[in-house]
Order: sequence, then structure tokens, then C-alpha cells
Amino acid sequence: MVLGESLMKFYWLKQSLVILFLVLLAFIANFNLVDPYLTMENTLLKQLVIVVSVSLILFACNQLLYNYAKNKNGFMQHPIWNKMFIILLVGLMISFVLFIALFLTTPLQDLLSQHAWLMFLVVYYFLFFTNLFILSLVHKMMDSTLNVEKKLVMTWICSSLLIAIVLFMV
Repeated sequence: MVLGESLMKFYWLKQSLVILFLVLLAFIANFNLVDPYLTMENTLLKQLVIVVSVSLILFACNQLLYNYAKNKNGFMQHPIWNKMFIILLVGLMISFVLFIALFLTTPLQDLLSQHAWLMFLVVYYFLFFTNLFILSLVHKMMDSTLNVEKKLVMTWICSSLLIAIVLFMV
């Protein structure tokens, strides 16, 4: 029983370190928004920094999922995972509409402008669930015998490419 408790403590330590990394990344980004240390005139360079930052966030999200999958052997084995992409897409659309409605009808806009770090919570939320949505698509399209690690790597690559394409199109 001591080994099981030790593994759970190690699991929570790894998860806590990933979350600490995300908080640190948000703190650095918030500091740069409030008091820019480096000003970049080149738009392409700004987009590249954003893509790398988002890719790091997506990697951290995948690391959270990987740690969970290593702790729970039955991760992604339930039959609902075959329809999870529909559930997550509907959830993301509802979340997006709700966020826009709150942004337009409540003082959320003023709150986010006064406390820019709150926006990072919103960004992390949408990035995590977008990443989970892509994972569910990868799970649906790939062979079901493929292990979770390979699915998460494929998810990270697809998510990073999607974000890069969206940012470079804008």
C-alpha cells in the first residue's frame, strides 16, 4: 500500500508542476502585456512568439492528460469516447457563445481589461478543451489499439498546426 501512496504523491507532484508551469507562463505573458520589456515591430516575429507560447501551453495540456492516462489505465477505453468529439464540439460552442454573451452583457469586459491575467484563464480553458476535442478526433480516426502516448503526440502536432494556421491567417 505504501507503493500506491507513493505513486499517487508522484502523480500529484507532476500534475502540480505542470500547473505551476502554466501559471508561470501566464505571469510572464501578463507582465509583458502590462509592462512590455521587449517591443517587437515585426508582425511575423510576434506571431511566431505567440505560436511557440501556445504550443508550450498545448504541450502542458497534453502532459496533464498523459499523466492522467498513466495513472488511470482505462483512459479513453469507454465507448463514449467514440462520440466524445460531438460532445466536446457542442460544449465548446456553448462555452464560446456564453463567453461572448457574458462579455457583451456584463461588466466582464471591464474586469478583463483591469485584470489581464483573468484572460489567460479563459485562453487556457478554450485551449485545453480544443486540445481535448482534437484528441477525441484523433482517437476516432486512428486505430483503437494505438497507445495513448502516440495519440497525444499526434494531438499536440495537430493542435499546434491548427493554432499556427489560424494565427498566420489572421
